[in-house]
Amino acid sequence: MVSVRLFLAVTMTVGTLALVEPASPDTYTVIMQGNVVKVDGSPPPKATGIERVCSDSQGSGPGPITDKKGHYLWRQDLDPMLTRVCYLQATLAGFTSTRIDISNVSLSTFAGGSNEKTMPDLILSPRDSGDAGNVVLISASDAPGKAQPFYKAAVKALDADNTDEGIQQLELAVKAAPKFADGWNILGALYERKKMFMEAREALQHALAANPKLVSPYLRIARISNKLGDWDAATKAEDSLLQVDKRFYPEIYLQQAITRTELKDYAGAEESAKTAMSLDPKHQHVNRAEYVLGRIALAKGDLAAAKQHIVSYMSMDPTTPDIEKIQVELDNLGSQDTEALKISLERP
Repeated sequence: MVSVRLFLAVTMTVGTLALVEPASPDTYTVIMQGNVVKVDGSPPPKATGIERVCSDSQGSGPGPITDKKGHYLWRQDLDPMLTRVCYLQATLAGFTSTRIDISNVSLSTFAGGSNEKTMPDLILSPRDSGDAGNVVLISASDAPGKAQPFYKAAVKALDADNTDEGIQQLELAVKAAPKFADGWNILGALYERKKMFMEAREALQHALAANPKLVSPYLRIARISNKLGDWDAATKAEDSLLQVDKRFYPEIYLQQAITRTELKDYAGAEESAKTAMSLDPKHQHVNRAEYVLGRIALAKGDLAAAKQHIVSYMSMDPTTPDIEKIQVELDNLGSQDTEALKISLERP
C-alpha cells in the first residue's frame, strides 16, 4: 500500500473529476468530502470552516466552508513522498471538533476510476462540555484586571500539570475578583477532578451567581449532586440546564436517568436514558446510559432485558474500570448477592 501525505490545497471546488490523474509529476489530485455534525448527528448551527493541521508550518491551512447541511468538498493535491502528519478538523467559535488523520490516505482508496474520498464525520462538541476530566481555560486577557496575575499563574501551573498550585492560584483569583464567573467555573472543574465534591459544587454555584448564562456548571452540579446522593439538587440542576439547552449536552440526560432511577421513577429514567443514547448515536459520550437501562430493567424484574442492556454496555465500553464487577453482576443476575458489589450507575 502506497502511503500518501498531504501536500498543499490548491483550490476549493464543488465539482468532481472523473479520473485520478497526476496534478504534477509527483502529486495526485483528490477530492475529500464529508460532513460536520453535532454530537446528536444533526447539522451544526451555522456554516462551519474546515482546516488542515499538519506537523509542519507549510502543510497547515484553512479549507472550505460547509453548506447549511454541514457538507463540504475539498480538492487537494497529495504528494506520496512527503512525511508530514496531517489532520482535518472543523472550526466554529464555541465548539471543539474531532480530528481525522489524513496522513495515511492510500492511493488504492481511489482505485476504480474515482478520485473522491468520503471522510468520516467531524463531530462538534461545546468547547466546555462539562466533562469531568475536561477543564477549559479562557484567555488571560478575559480575566478581570485584579484577578489576572493569579489567573496567569494558575494557567502556568496547569500547563505544568500542577493541579494543586493551579487551584491555589485560582482561589486567589476569585478572591480578588468575586464575580469572576469563568474563574469559579474552572475552579469547580478542578475541584471535581480532585474529587473535592462539596468545594466543587460551591464554586460552581458561585459561577452561576456571577453569570447565569453559563451552561456547563449545571451539568457538573448535577453529576456531583448525584455522587453525593443529593437527588433534589441534581434534579434542580438538570431541569435548569434543559431549560436552556436540550441537545448539546447528552450527559445531562444520563444524569437525569441516574437521578430518576435512584428516586424509583423508572419510567422517567428509561425515557431519559434512551434520549441520552439517541443524542449520541456513535456511542462516544454516554454509553453508561445503556447500563442504566439494564439496571432499570432489573429493578422492574425483566431479567432478559436487563441482560441484553448490560451485555450491550460491556461491548460498548469494555475498558470501564468496573467491568469485572459488572461481569459478576451479569453472571448472577437477579441475585441479592450482587447488591454487595455496590456498582454505581455512573461510570467510575
